[in-house]
Amino acid sequence: MIKIRNLRKSYKKLIAVKDLDLDIDEGDLFGFIGPNGAGKTTTIKILATLLQPDGGSAWVGGYSVKAAGHKVRQSIGYMPDFFRHLRRDDRH
Repeated sequence: MIKIRNLRKSYKKLIAVKDLDLDIDEGDLFGFIGPNGAGKTTTIKILATLLQPDGGSAWVGGYSVKAAGHKVRQSIGYMPDFFRHLRRDDRH
């Protein structure tokens, strides 16, 4: 269902996700638990196609988050803990 290989994401000098590998099979229950700044939200945003990774690969439902983001978005639901107001030019 979810497959992650060598996933990486940085914000300037801050490494948010470093070489993450993860497999979650259909029917598995999984929770991200860790301290603030551990990369949980960044990883979820990559899986939801809201951020592009700097390296590595991730698939959701068999679809690449990089190559088939539209297919990933059709197969998931994502509810952030808060909403950011979008400017007109930010809406896609």
